[in-house]
Amino acid sequence: MPESETSPSEAIPDRGSPMPGCAILVTILTVFGGLVLLYTFVGIYQYRTIGTFTEDTPSEIAAPSPSPAETEAALAKLHLIEKAVKEERSERVLFTASDLNTLISTLEAAKDFRGNTRIEKIGPEGIVARMTQPLRKGPFQKGFRYLNGTFVFQPDLRVRTIAFRVVSILPAKGSVPEDFVKSYAILDLFRLDPENPAMKTHAPWLTAVYTEEGQLVVETGSSPREDT
Repeated sequence: MPESETSPSEAIPDRGSPMPGCAILVTILTVFGGLVLLYTFVGIYQYRTIGTFTEDTPSEIAAPSPSPAETEAALAKLHLIEKAVKEERSERVLFTASDLNTLISTLEAAKDFRGNTRIEKIGPEGIVARMTQPLRKGPFQKGFRYLNGTFVFQPDLRVRTIAFRVVSILPAKGSVPEDFVKSYAILDLFRLDPENPAMKTHAPWLTAVYTEEGQLVVETGSSPREDT
């Protein structure tokens, strides 16, 4: 069991990080950006099949406008993860859907993901995100089609990284074949790079990443995990 749970309203001192807070969560946000080009497995499906659930233009997804207090609270949670790892102590940090959207809206590192990703909620089914994903039309065709819709993810803590497994896709148009959804899991498209410096530093100290009662929970331990 974690040793403490800290309120996001408590001030967290700046320890001199090059950007606010732990870069792990920044990397998580980039995973939810709509810039993943699905080159590999799109070719499995015929042109007409792809056309039944994609559109010619991406959806416009408005970014929220968080208040200064909301921004401060979300950044404090990032600082808390980094601080817990540095101090080698157990901590439990809770992120709401609003926190994740606030970080997308305010962090410079996440600016390219505004307008194509919005976390709608965190529920029993997982992290529910409205997204627009570009897919190449085919190996001999130029341009992209767009998979606009609602994606549901389950966080998965791995030996040296974190992955977000797609469990369902509800497109704005048509329906996505189950095999297409399974392809995301097979290819691990939403796996954070284990060679990323932030992952190398912090992943060994993470003991759990999961959803609970409308929040994304990140837990740290007092020592590195044995499996790392």
